[in-house]
Amino acid sequence: MALDCQADLFEVPGHILYFNCAAQGPAPKRAADAGRRAVERKSRPWEKARQDLSAEMERTRVQFAALINGDPECVALTGATSYGIAIAARNMKLVRGQAILVLESQFPSNYYAWQRLAAARGGTLRVVKRPTDGDWTSAVLEALAADSNIGVVTLPQVHWVDGGVLDLARIAPAVHALGAGFVIDATQSIGAMPFDVASLDPDFVTCSAYKWLLSPDQTGYLYVAPRHLDGEPVEHNHAARVGTVPMTHGPGYGDRFKPGARRYDQGAADAMIHMPMAVAAMDQLLAWGVPEIGGYLAPIIDRIADQAELRGWSVPPKAHRSPHFIGLSVPHPVASDLDVRLAKEDVYLSLRDGRIRIAPHLFNRVEQVEALFAALDRHLRKAA
Repeated sequence: MALDCQADLFEVPGHILYFNCAAQGPAPKRAADAGRRAVERKSRPWEKARQDLSAEMERTRVQFAALINGDPECVALTGATSYGIAIAARNMKLVRGQAILVLESQFPSNYYAWQRLAAARGGTLRVVKRPTDGDWTSAVLEALAADSNIGVVTLPQVHWVDGGVLDLARIAPAVHALGAGFVIDATQSIGAMPFDVASLDPDFVTCSAYKWLLSPDQTGYLYVAPRHLDGEPVEHNHAARVGTVPMTHGPGYGDRFKPGARRYDQGAADAMIHMPMAVAAMDQLLAWGVPEIGGYLAPIIDRIADQAELRGWSVPPKAHRSPHFIGLSVPHPVASDLDVRLAKEDVYLSLRDGRIRIAPHLFNRVEQVEALFAALDRHLRKAA
């Protein structure tokens, strides 16, 4: 069922033009309310409500698994994309001299670890240049066909700069045909676009939750393929293991990890305030439905693209862009403080790699695009 505007379920005032969900997704009211209750719980940790925390952690595994068509036992709780990528890099087999494939201007958290791994193994980074026609999928497939020495392919589903889409369903078979490892940073897509680990069969999928999952900072998830459930974590915290003797009678040491992907859980994942907010946020997302969220946002993105092209600005072509955010390229350099000046007028967006990135959500309306471009016109005319 198609969604109507859901502004009444957010705390975004009507005069605010917030088009910055790719940077920070506002918590829905039900998540904000859960957070307020959680602050009360934190202030009184002796009360029974603290005992709900373990069940909340397991609930988030189930919810995230539902968003990616995966098994909750394969979901680890992390605090950042970089943490998930660090786990992936530690557990990927890379033969000395092999290449790691990345995109041009890939997000830093999905770049640095691979740069270091390539250097350590005497390998190289194979960088796919930004295609002039916006077709990242074809560019990646051409790179895979041209180099049989690629050992790891690590990609986003959507390029964080401008919303350019990669068709992972077409890319995955080519990766597997090479026998390469397959790692995905889906931070800018899960929660707004369908994602299916069952069909893609990636090794790892990492996702920070504070953007499109509308969750608190320092929450995130890592899908771990069953073949990696006995791998090496990047840290060794007490909560990931089963103590030989309980902490009530000893130090809690144990050689055995907890089952599934829990060995990869980040230390202090059991955050008393974050967990209930994450549960409530994903409950809301699942109630809306991810295809329905994308279906609502696509006409807003189309209107933004139309308005940009009327002004002679460049955008990713419709066939190769996401339904939920977009980057605009204007003919002249954009002032580095454009976003700051717009924020003084209650207009919020991001500047990324020379582009104006616009990312709405269900609290936005198509009609707001006119006001958005009126503000852009005022400031860009002054700079021209």
